[in-house]
Amino acid sequence: MRVRLGAIATMESIGSRHANNQAVGTVRDVSRVGIGLETGQPPFKGQTVLLRLLLDDTIHELRTKVMRVERRGDSNYYKIGLSWSDCSHEQLAFLDRVLEVLDGQPLE
Repeated sequence: MRVRLGAIATMESIGSRHANNQAVGTVRDVSRVGIGLETGQPPFKGQTVLLRLLLDDTIHELRTKVMRVERRGDSNYYKIGLSWSDCSHEQLAFLDRVLEVLDGQPLE
């Protein structure tokens, strides 16, 4: 189940083929599987991304994998989906707390 989460995140593409491997995005939703964001500078599908997410006055640095990149209409913005699959248990310790706080606010 995905739940809404309003936050800002930064992304750093590892092994980037872009001239600029840095991006800022807005968080759309989160689940136990991954996180959805919107950005104007998307990484490539399959790429590893270092995600920095500010929650509860703490910056969480997470190693993620790009699973989805979808252009939003004719705009220069993209919906991306990042998987938690490359994260350690320690890196994801915050996820249970976030989902507990957001429980009852699933996306329709």
